[in-house]
Amino acid sequence: MPLLAYTNSGEPLIAPLMTDVEWEQLRSARNRDAWMPYGKGRAIPKTSRLGTRFFAHPPGQTPRGAKESDLHLYIKAQSLIGARAAGWDALPEQSGTTPDGQDWRADVLCRRPGKPWTVAIEAQVQLQGEEAYRQRQERYVASGIRALWLVAHEPAALHHYWLRPDPHLPAFKTTTWKDQDGQPGAHVHVDHLSLSISDFVTGALTGQLQWSGNGRHGIITLVLREDQCWHRTCRKRVLLAYRAEAPHGRPLELEVVQAMNGYADAYTKAQAALPDLAESPLRFRKVLTSRCPHCTREIRYQREDWAGQSAAYKLPIGINIPEQGSQIGLPPHTQWRWGPEARWPQWAPLGGIGPISHQPLEIRPRRLAPKTG
Repeated sequence: MPLLAYTNSGEPLIAPLMTDVEWEQLRSARNRDAWMPYGKGRAIPKTSRLGTRFFAHPPGQTPRGAKESDLHLYIKAQSLIGARAAGWDALPEQSGTTPDGQDWRADVLCRRPGKPWTVAIEAQVQLQGEEAYRQRQERYVASGIRALWLVAHEPAALHHYWLRPDPHLPAFKTTTWKDQDGQPGAHVHVDHLSLSISDFVTGALTGQLQWSGNGRHGIITLVLREDQCWHRTCRKRVLLAYRAEAPHGRPLELEVVQAMNGYADAYTKAQAALPDLAESPLRFRKVLTSRCPHCTREIRYQREDWAGQSAAYKLPIGINIPEQGSQIGLPPHTQWRWGPEARWPQWAPLGGIGPISHQPLEIRPRRLAPKTG
């Protein structure tokens, strides 16, 4: 059930990319000039149950293993549409061989016009483990091909990869569905976004997809609380840092985070972005101490005061992970990202800050005393 046929002169016919007029003319032609690849007979134009146009072999001439699921055809077709929208040449069902003789077959093979074929897009619908992904990826690498994998099967088969993705295997969860009218839909999930397959492929081929991470760059999140200066001549709004978190919300000691390379510069940038942000807190006996950004008076507060309540602000900051980073639960930031750095969620450059998220509190601020005892 390929998407590709050829005219007698060798011109490719790509079913999903043909216009309605071209498709109907081909279907209604008596002496149809459409032939299956590798001399497998005349091509028969058909439409799948999901509405995908494809070519079928003549009755009784379908090779073993040539049948594909409707879903696989649909994902391939959408990938072709996305590649063409990016201005790239794209052909489905292309085969090749590595220098040491190993075969590969790409669902969609892409190239810049006039350039060598360099990008493969694989629609993986059948269940496949990580080892098989990497073996197939190695074949592409040996042939000078970069491959993108759209993982449309049960994602648990790549459980370890989702926890620690890497740049050598660009794989992305892909969910599919049918609407109430039976029309298909699919989304590729990347960097907290859900993109249509065609939009994802278009963006990936035009530089929107990139790998972020160098093995030492880490992201921590400062949790801030909104409160009020205690002094009667000030009583202005203040933001107090009381907690630091590693990815996935694991708590970190503030003192450990403050000693990391990049923290001080990032906090200075945070104060410029948030004029109500108090000084970076210090430990004082059993409490934290800071200074009001407006009147500079000392503020003391307990870090446990707001345990279990929603944060007012979460502030990502970029730091350099120390050697003992794994021991304190701080892994390096490594992830596939989409678009410009300014939109990357939960990310910040070294010594800088990322997008600040705000969640209003449902409680009224309490005044802070100058001292606890």
